[in-house]
Order: sequence, then C-alpha cells, then structure tokens
Amino acid sequence: MAVLRIPVNPEIIVWAISNGEKNESELLKKYALSNWKNPQTDRDYPTFKQIQNFSRDTRIPFNYFFKTELPREKNEFVKFRTVNNQGVQPSRRLIDTIYDMEMRQAWMKDYLLDQNESTNFQFEHVFNDKMDPAAVSRDVIRILDLSDTLGIAMSDDDFFNILRTKISALGILVMQNGVVGTNTQRPLDVDEFRALVLMDPVVPLIFINSRDSKKAKIFSLIHELIHAFLGNNEVLNVSPDLDLVNERWINQVTINVLMPADKVNKLQSDKYSPEDKLTHLSKKFHTSLVAAPIRTQSLRLFGNKLVDWAKQRQAEELRLKSEQKAPGGDFYNTAISRIDRYYANAVINAESSGDMAIAKAASMLGVTLKTYHKTVDKILEMA
Repeated sequence: MAVLRIPVNPEIIVWAISNGEKNESELLKKYALSNWKNPQTDRDYPTFKQIQNFSRDTRIPFNYFFKTELPREKNEFVKFRTVNNQGVQPSRRLIDTIYDMEMRQAWMKDYLLDQNESTNFQFEHVFNDKMDPAAVSRDVIRILDLSDTLGIAMSDDDFFNILRTKISALGILVMQNGVVGTNTQRPLDVDEFRALVLMDPVVPLIFINSRDSKKAKIFSLIHELIHAFLGNNEVLNVSPDLDLVNERWINQVTINVLMPADKVNKLQSDKYSPEDKLTHLSKKFHTSLVAAPIRTQSLRLFGNKLVDWAKQRQAEELRLKSEQKAPGGDFYNTAISRIDRYYANAVINAESSGDMAIAKAASMLGVTLKTYHKTVDKILEMA
C-alpha cells in the first residue's frame, strides 16, 4: 500500500520550527527535518501522519501545512517589544491563549446582541494619560466603589475576588488561567506575560495569568482595567509598540488606587521600624513588598534605601516559595475560577434554552461533558 506523502512548502516547515512550541533539537529526534526543508524526491516529504504529529508537537494549526504561502497570523500581538525594547517572539502558549480569549469574547458579544442586552462599554476613553494620576485614581476608586474596602483586613484572595466582581459588573469579562485551556502540560510563563486586555466596544476582556503571585495578580487586574478605560489593547510584560511613558502613568494610577495617600497616612505609627511598617502596608493594601516602599517614597514617608531592602526581602521570599510544592486544588473550584461569572451564566442560559449544544457549552466553560452538570450546579449555587 502506497504511503501518502504531503508536499508541504519547505518554507512553512522552517516557519513552524521557528514559531512552534518545541525547539529544533527536540524535533530532530523525531522527524527528518533536513529532508522536509530540502526535499529532493517525493520520498523526502512528510507523511500525512507525520504532519499530524508535527502539528501537535509544535502546536502549529494543522491546516497551516497545506498553505502555499507562509501563514500570516492576523493578530496585533504577534509583534512584541519588551520593557527594554528588545524584540521577542510570542510563544504558542500566549498566542493560543489570546485566540481562546478572543473566541470567548466574540461569543459573549454575539450573545448579548441576540438577547438585545448589548450596550457600548461606557467607560472606554473616559481617561487619558495627560490627566493627573492622583485624580484619575480617585475616580477609579469611585467607579469601583472601593473606598470602604481599601485597607480593610482580608486575604489577598478575597480582595482579588472583590475587585474581579466589581470590574465584571462594569461589563468587562475577567478571565484567569495558569495553563493553556485545560492542558496542564502547557503552563503559562509569568516571565512572558502577567495579564492582557482585549478591547471591544461592547465586551472588553481582561485575562490574568494565574501562575503569578496573589499580590501581583491584584496589581495586574487594576493595571489592565486602566488600559481598558484608556481603550488600549495590551499584554502586560510584553506589549506591541510599548509606550514606556504611558506605562509609567498607568502604574502611578494603579498604585494610587491600591494605596490612597489618605489611607496610607492614617496607618503611620512610630511604634514600629520602617521595615515592619512596609511589611504591614504591603499586607494591608495587598501590594508587593517592593511596591509599598515605592509608594511611600512618593509620599515622602521613607527614603530610597528601603526599596533595595524590599527587593532583597521579596526575592528571598519568592525563592523560598518556589521551593515549596503547591497543594493540589479542587477541580470544580479551579474550573470556575478561570471564567468570568457573567460569561458562565450566559453560556448556561444558552444551553438550557436550547440555543447551544451541551457539548459546546461544556467546551465554552472549559470542562468535560462528564463534569458539566456538576460545574453548572456549583456556579448556580454561587449566584
């Protein structure tokens, strides 16, 4: 029986190696890449099965290998610069996450249009980066109704969930995940990106990399909210045409929201050392140990040296934490935490009304058909 071989454009093979999830040395152990890149006869082309496996290994979509020209991924996040302006190639994990969020965002928009519930996001362009950061932060606190929540003793998890609920109530989808979809073999890299915001006139979406620390997630959530208010798409850490001045302004607003001057000043006391005060402020306002002295320095409460102390202390704490094995979480709680509550309810409503197949609904919620009903029950219990 003749073996079916596919005359794949060698340039696409080279592109897939450069843009795929595995490096060339790993792929060489499994595939005759030199033949594929420079075929002399029909026998040098990959088989249909090999292309299927190569697609899975590289995470390059299968249909790309049947194109005659190089794939053009139409996404404004394909070109990136880091904070130090060095060009980087976004990983397949980041690209796949963006595509997944765009799909959910588009579905939610269509759902709202079908239900005649769609209205334009009312806070887009409500601020601009020429405005006073302190004044903007006060408006953000008012919009989120945060005044009575800031500086109140609670866990970072509880504070994050309060923020998430309030932001979602504005009409912004808030998703989070630490892996691509449900694939635990494809963890997201915090060094590549901490969060992203996808703007849409009806349904903006914020995605948080849940592999980040709890306090960093809180900072990222507010930071991306400000981007949404400005009307800007962004990937935090890695962003197209990064405007450093713009980012500094957003960071100022963010830290002013989390640590308002009046509330920070009320917590000042001469009973404790500066280091203890900063540790207390970091815990009270759910900010990193480094963010606290930067904020207090801007308020002229402490000097420069405490920033260096905080960096060393935080680095040590992160090192110790990385050596600890994280406990396994509950499947249903994890699945539910990944999706926006309003989005989840919309999917459930679409399925229960017969407008969506149950298999599709399970996929939209990121669970299996087997676990769908129990997931729905738990979501409805939280309503």
